[in-house]
Amino acid sequence: MTPAQKHEGSGYEYFGMSLNFAIAILLFGAGGWFLDGWVHTRPLFTIIGAFVGGFAGFMSIYYRVKKDIDAKGR
Repeated sequence: MTPAQKHEGSGYEYFGMSLNFAIAILLFGAGGWFLDGWVHTRPLFTIIGAFVGGFAGFMSIYYRVKKDIDAKGR
């Protein structure tokens, strides 16, 4: 097995992480939107939810890439 064949398909892992990032933003934003409808503060919790989702998605990517780098370094 060549080194190129070992890493074949690894791009799908990173594509999955990007979907995870986008879905986190959408879900937290939607949760904020529903909370805004309940409390009648329309844009406030939607924006907060989108930022929290973005942060959570970014941290998920960060820890995954950090784990991959640590595994390759050892």
